[in-house]
Amino acid sequence: MGVGTPEDLVDAVARGVDMFDCVLPTRNARNGQLFTRRGRLSIRNARYRDDPRPPDPGCPCPTCRTASRAYLRHLHQAGEMGGATLMTLHNLFYYLDMMRAMRQSIRLCRFEEWRGATLRRLAAADQDGS
Repeated sequence: MGVGTPEDLVDAVARGVDMFDCVLPTRNARNGQLFTRRGRLSIRNARYRDDPRPPDPGCPCPTCRTASRAYLRHLHQAGEMGGATLMTLHNLFYYLDMMRAMRQSIRLCRFEEWRGATLRRLAAADQDGS
């Protein structure tokens, strides 16, 4: 399909698309990239070696409740599939939560307002989700 980033999905919904099949959350997780409310986070970066914070502070997913950035980096660097599994779980949670928020904004007739705020936040986000 050629789409998959959070920005792509927001724009596609604005154009009337209501069904997606996207491998990006899982593929990016396997490659050490997490989607967060503050942008993308590449867990491979050395600066996360001793970082005790969750991948996305405030995210209620099981990964963010139980794993630190340092632990995920360790798993990824060691080639442990548990790291890819935890990061996939987070990315899928992020996407499902974004779609839930999008549906809610449509129900409340506030989609354009939500869309503008979301796209501005993503554009301004730190590109490494710190």
